[in-house]
Amino acid sequence: MMGGVTTLIHFILAVHYGYGINVYLYGLTPPEEVMEVRKLIGGQFKYLTFWDMLVQFIYFTLAFVNDILGSSTLASKNQSVVQKVRDFLFSTIVFALGSFVTISFWSLYHIDRQLIFPEEFDIWFPSWLNHNVHTTPLLGVLIELYLVPHTFPKRNTGLGMVAFLCLFYLLWVCFIAHQSGHWVYPILAELTVIGRTVFISSMSALISLFYIVGEFLNKKIWGAEQQQKKVK
Repeated sequence: MMGGVTTLIHFILAVHYGYGINVYLYGLTPPEEVMEVRKLIGGQFKYLTFWDMLVQFIYFTLAFVNDILGSSTLASKNQSVVQKVRDFLFSTIVFALGSFVTISFWSLYHIDRQLIFPEEFDIWFPSWLNHNVHTTPLLGVLIELYLVPHTFPKRNTGLGMVAFLCLFYLLWVCFIAHQSGHWVYPILAELTVIGRTVFISSMSALISLFYIVGEFLNKKIWGAEQQQKKVK
């Protein structure tokens, strides 16, 4: 019974993100000044939230395929290739990135939404899509963590993957700013160089912390008899 529920949730979340990505790319009619920004280097790939939508869509599609064709066990010798890829993605990127996007967005939103999602966006960016992009990621990964046991890699490997993702994206953001004179997020334009350094360092530390939280919760939920098998 639980296996059927899990498969259904994976399918629903894959469709949910797939539809959201389609609307995000082709279904919005922002004002001209916003369109000009969206057309700058990188297009929608400027935004970490869009990266997260793609990551979550790919993950839950893969999880659905694994439910049909793969396996779900913590015994490494019995794991299918699809499960191994699923677990590595979830443990290193999916949980940390999904948690970070939701918590950082809504925290900044309630501090000063003009710095992250200006009020005028409400006119053309529907509320349901805002929650698709910024709320569902945390809900989805927590549900996944509760329903499915995952094999986590060695902590150094996991944190190394998270650090690589952070560094790659930050270099990308700086490259866009250098080439276009535009910071992807308004809050970065408001800060001094030192302020940006502190802000970026804090955000990188936070996303790394989420990796550790995911590792801890996976072990806590699934018990001592299903401790993570460290992937070499």
